[in-house]
Amino acid sequence: MVKLFTPHQAETPCHLCQSRDTWVIGELDRHGQPLRTVLCQDCGLGYADPQPDSATIQRFYEKDYRKEYKGTFKPKKKHTYRAGKVAMRRHAQLKRFLPQESELLDLGSGGGEFVFLMRSLGIDAMGIEPNEGYALYAKEDLGLPIQEGFITDKLPVDKKFDVITMFHVLEHLQDPVAKVGLLAKHLKEGGHLIIEVPNLETTLHYPGNCYHFAHLYHFNSETLAFLGELNGMRCVFTDYSQGDDNVTVVLQKDHSFIPQKKDRSGNAKKIYETLKNHTFLSHVLRPKTHIKTIGKQFKQLQELVTVSQFSDQKEALQSALNSYQGSLRPS
Repeated sequence: MVKLFTPHQAETPCHLCQSRDTWVIGELDRHGQPLRTVLCQDCGLGYADPQPDSATIQRFYEKDYRKEYKGTFKPKKKHTYRAGKVAMRRHAQLKRFLPQESELLDLGSGGGEFVFLMRSLGIDAMGIEPNEGYALYAKEDLGLPIQEGFITDKLPVDKKFDVITMFHVLEHLQDPVAKVGLLAKHLKEGGHLIIEVPNLETTLHYPGNCYHFAHLYHFNSETLAFLGELNGMRCVFTDYSQGDDNVTVVLQKDHSFIPQKKDRSGNAKKIYETLKNHTFLSHVLRPKTHIKTIGKQFKQLQELVTVSQFSDQKEALQSALNSYQGSLRPS
């Protein structure tokens, strides 16, 4: 086993800058299983090295992903209610990029909660979801235009959108540069690609807890902007949620944009120092760690009490969204 935070010549070159010069930042996944994760010394992209094969990844997302994360083939009431709350938070954060009557595509749409909210707010939204159980629920229970499948299979051939959203999807994709380039072709000029991923720099979770078989890549705000630039898109917005657990960027399609070459090794060194200094001891001794844990437990208890009042998932979702829509009306 390679010692953590030591230099390493990666088997797989960095997907963004093609360098093989890395540091090892993880040797195990969150479940204690072997998984080497490295950090590019030249730009700061984190990634699994070596990468799993395409067939294994596709089978995992079609059958096992939602069951492993949620423990169910189809969302429970608490999942739908929670996802509805998250959809509201995302709309509040991004509403300047989500005007009424725009056409929106949500990739990795899960149970369809974000699509449901967008359509209720006058946005022509549709989704694509690879997991058959969640896609079927969104289509049959919520009546939403959700396609079951993968991005490359289900993108409408001649369709262009005002907005494409990917919430916690990019980190799972093989060849994200090519995938983002494909999505750029399906955006109207001036359109926006909205991406939210786990933030590689966060210190709110236990060290190494973000490393997972399903997470092929690990980004921060600068590597997300770099990814956009590689596809001719300008980063026009950056924000964080849940403390700094997640990072969101908005990339704009702009044919006049000419990216400037820059040295990103400073970004890599910044991430390296943050991760190296984030030890188990420093984590457990920090008050924020325990405040977060208590807050999460209290929130889950409130959630259980609330969802017990609803007869099914759709009623739980509608209740969450009704309260949000009410807050949008002028007082």
